[in-house]
Amino acid sequence: MTNQDKEKLTGTSKRMSLLFVIIFFALAVLIFRLSFVQLSQGETFLASAETNRYIELSIPAPRGSILDRDRVELVGNKPAFTITYQILSGVGQNPMDLIGELYEIFEMTPEEMYAKMDPQAEKYSRTIARKIISDAKPQQVAYVREHANELPGINVVVEPIRNYRFNNSAAHILGYLNNIDGEEWPSYKEKGYQQNEIVGWAGVEKQYEDYLHGKNGKLKVEVNRYYQPLEDKRTEEPVKGHDLVLTIDKDLQVATEEALKVQLTELKRNVSTVEHGAAIAMNPKTGEILSMASFPDFDPNLYIKGFSTKEYNEMILPGIMNRAIQQTYQPGSTVKMSTVLIGLKEGMITPSSGIYDSGAIQVGWTIDGKPNMISSWQALGYVDPVKALAVSSNVYMIDIFKRYGKYNDYMSNAEVNTFLSNYLPNSMKKILAYHAEFGTGKVKTGVDLPYEVAGSVTEEKNAGDLAFSAIGQSEHYTLMQLAQYVSTIANDGKRMEPHVVSEIIGPGNETVQKIEPKLLNQISFTQDQIKLVQRGMRDVIAQPYGTFYSVLHNFRYPVAGKTGTAETGRGTENSLFVGYAPYDNPEVAIAIIIPDNKKNSHSYDSVGPIAQKMFDAYFTLKEQKQLTLSEGN
Repeated sequence: MTNQDKEKLTGTSKRMSLLFVIIFFALAVLIFRLSFVQLSQGETFLASAETNRYIELSIPAPRGSILDRDRVELVGNKPAFTITYQILSGVGQNPMDLIGELYEIFEMTPEEMYAKMDPQAEKYSRTIARKIISDAKPQQVAYVREHANELPGINVVVEPIRNYRFNNSAAHILGYLNNIDGEEWPSYKEKGYQQNEIVGWAGVEKQYEDYLHGKNGKLKVEVNRYYQPLEDKRTEEPVKGHDLVLTIDKDLQVATEEALKVQLTELKRNVSTVEHGAAIAMNPKTGEILSMASFPDFDPNLYIKGFSTKEYNEMILPGIMNRAIQQTYQPGSTVKMSTVLIGLKEGMITPSSGIYDSGAIQVGWTIDGKPNMISSWQALGYVDPVKALAVSSNVYMIDIFKRYGKYNDYMSNAEVNTFLSNYLPNSMKKILAYHAEFGTGKVKTGVDLPYEVAGSVTEEKNAGDLAFSAIGQSEHYTLMQLAQYVSTIANDGKRMEPHVVSEIIGPGNETVQKIEPKLLNQISFTQDQIKLVQRGMRDVIAQPYGTFYSVLHNFRYPVAGKTGTAETGRGTENSLFVGYAPYDNPEVAIAIIIPDNKKNSHSYDSVGPIAQKMFDAYFTLKEQKQLTLSEGN
């Protein structure tokens, strides 16, 4: 071996040694790094791996039940299959292909299914599962499960859904559930809601949402690459919402609804303008609403099952409004008790004041210089305050307010100017203030239901304001206002706040809150004045000349009441009745309206059958319960 060869070998050995040292240090660094990752960051990467295999979902809490006053369940929950859609990433998922395959099976139009899926995440976050069908049919569930591998992102889950046990009954009191409105989402998010949850939109479902909702649980779900669940593990159990006990009597509610429906259906056969009506029964001493019906109505279960645009327009839209609290009407002669009371208090009349009702009274002049006459429904002869109520004299009531406003038909120009600038506005202001004491006018009753509207008054700034206010033609009041008004008179002037919930019960069956009767105010009239109008209301029923004598004079309990008809300006009349029983110890007060009845109709024909059935149902149910209790004892 030459020296040159030796030098080459020595150089190669040195290079190999250097390479070995480099490889050794590289391996040492790698081993050290792996050890560091395993020891110091192992849990972090394990959690990341777990995230790749598991998703955490919210378990909807069952909403609280809603019960009637006798603890009969009106609204509860039932387990049902819900079909959902989840947007996937990194997986071949074509929303339009899914729609094409499923829309007929899901009984939807492609547009309706697309809207529910929200594949572009215009409404919901991409991570939120969208509910396509709640309470899915067995064949729909079977199809999705059989074709699971062909339907990426489409899943079937079991969850509690709302069950309105008696369908349409009490729908306007109970309300309904719907998806969270986009504008309201931030406030619900702050409360811990999921974006795809459904919430109360009307009735007590909305009013008491915070109590009914409950607390959602948590679920850790292992999924495959199609985002379909394989195995789940509950990490936090859901907590059921609070139960509500209502003041409503289910059987009286059904009787009220049936009476209203039957009478409206009968009237509609001959009167094309009659479309809807409402009726309320309440305890005048406590403010408890015993029944509240608005017709037409709707089935809240449709919001759970889903509906087409056609179904919404035909089955929901006509009946969605609660006409007992959301719409105002001219109350007509039902306001005359307040007119008499104002006249007594302001000294315009005494208990014995009488005039002759010839059938009409002048209020100013027409444009062509002729006397402007307002009629009673007929010439009624001599009337005092009590009889004027019994026979419903327009002449008597208008005469009170003409004198109250210091108006006469033969004033000079100077006197007319003083009347218009001083007496008229001051008189109307005081009249409306008196009405507000009863809960009528530009106030609300305070009932614990959403969307209640206040009344209103039309003022033309002339003498007609006084005349029409005296007989209920310029006012527009809700039926709930009239129910509170007649209850206040029945309750000797004590105005109670109406309410539909009597008790809130927690998840552990403990009473969280008991809603006690709430006195809003005592009206500013003497007991003698109130007793006088009560006698007039009794004579409406008890005297042969009373306007409701033919309906209830022989009822087994003494009834007091007042009829009303009001011209609407549309060529129709509103038919009304307010009343209470027993007269000597009131337990129930009712208010009924059928708007847009034919002209010259009579309330005893139009709303009489409804009033009779409501009173009969109330006292029959009371007697049956008393009999059951006595037999049990």
